[in-house]
Amino acid sequence: MIIQAKGLHKYYKTQEAELHVLNGINLNVKRSEFLSFLGASGAGKSTLLHLLSGLDNPSEGEVLLNGRNLYTIGDKDRALIRNRDIGFVFQFYHLLPEFSALENVMLPALIKGERFSEIKPRAFELLKKVGLKDRTAHNPSALSGGEQQRVAIARSLINSPRVLFCDEPTGNLDSKTGENICQLLRDLNKFEGHTIIIATHSKEIADISTRMLFIKDGIISD
Repeated sequence: MIIQAKGLHKYYKTQEAELHVLNGINLNVKRSEFLSFLGASGAGKSTLLHLLSGLDNPSEGEVLLNGRNLYTIGDKDRALIRNRDIGFVFQFYHLLPEFSALENVMLPALIKGERFSEIKPRAFELLKKVGLKDRTAHNPSALSGGEQQRVAIARSLINSPRVLFCDEPTGNLDSKTGENICQLLRDLNKFEGHTIIIATHSKEIADISTRMLFIKDGIISD
């Protein structure tokens, strides 16, 4: 297993009550699996992705990536794991507006400490792979929503992550562009063996995965 979640809870305490977002989730994810979480808005999908990827701390439970507990190590070590072993594609892209598509893709590898001259050819090849070889010098403001999402996917792959997480990756796209993004993710899994985990409210998007789990009220089921 590449990911294991054991007894995972997430809750928030307020003056009035305690809000449980996740309620004791247990989960195993195999290497090269394509897994989707399907559920309505507020079901806990994004929270679960954030916990599995080390972006947020659970209230209870543990998450193991390749047997290593993400939440018994320090913040610095966890940040290194996120940079080197985990790719994350957000619904709202989160590209830096002052940088070109190529520079946005290069950023995680620059943070990792690699040389510019070594990263640039790899970043160009990734943009070529996602169909943007003629848009490498464009800033995000000059790109369509679908193109920005493709840049975000290329950026998530620059450090060859073990797992790629996607949170509503087509949520801001029209249906045709969304289909293209889905095909790209399917190809990354099928032909390159990337482990991919998607959170979505769309049954059509979830159908591209090889395993679908439903999440409701912080509980998952087949």
